[in-house]
Amino acid sequence: MKVPSSFPQPSLPVLCCILFLLPVVLTGMLSCGRAVAGAGMEGHSQNGLYSYAAERQESYRSAMALYGELAPALEERELGNSDFALAIVFPEMLRYNRFRNWLEFLATELVYTLSPSFTGCTIGHFQMNVAFAETIERYVSLSPVLKAKYPAINYGGGNRTFGDRNRRVGRINCVAGEADYLFAFIEVCTEKFSLWDLGDEDRLVLLATAYNAGMSRSREELERVSTVNSYPSGLNSSKSKWNYAAIALEFYQGRGEPGGR
Repeated sequence: MKVPSSFPQPSLPVLCCILFLLPVVLTGMLSCGRAVAGAGMEGHSQNGLYSYAAERQESYRSAMALYGELAPALEERELGNSDFALAIVFPEMLRYNRFRNWLEFLATELVYTLSPSFTGCTIGHFQMNVAFAETIERYVSLSPVLKAKYPAINYGGGNRTFGDRNRRVGRINCVAGEADYLFAFIEVCTEKFSLWDLGDEDRLVLLATAYNAGMSRSREELERVSTVNSYPSGLNSSKSKWNYAAIALEFYQGRGEPGGR
């Protein structure tokens, strides 16, 4: 490129400094890229996590900080692979806002406890709603294995009393309850959609899609929906520039096993 004559010409010492510092600058840029992309990430998609992070850096940083808080708590519960589980809900963690969650929690607590037909807002770190919690509880109540593993959510989806509904709202808004529902969801859907034959990454894509699009769909529907950009505003929104499953997968590839933290 030709430099205009009016452009100030750098002196020889300045040029030497630039040439000396260029490798350092480039190394720093690459390190930043790896910090955002995660360990060992190559060829990430245009509609996944790192595309999202480049455009919405504050949301990404907040979600990563939240991940740092929650991962040890999930590991302590020893219910399964915490990085795998958190990858499924990482797109929800990108949405999470403490103040908005407080308001939505209060709204859900008020309306749902008064009316069992109200599905409620999505609340908690993993943005669950009470209808999802009721569904998971019903599956748990039908399996002796799951009842033994998740006794804290073995309520059969009952919502007849004020106390039933009030306590359920509390469970999906605290880490212990959220963890139980999330790990139970993984086990229920792995069985429901016969995902045992898949590797971790393929299984993650379908589980993340089921979490986002609903577990009432067939496996074939989940496979189709998993390729559609539905994040953050839904399947039919022009504002949905990203793919929910791709965000979950890129998080797992960059932060979960075998990449490590």
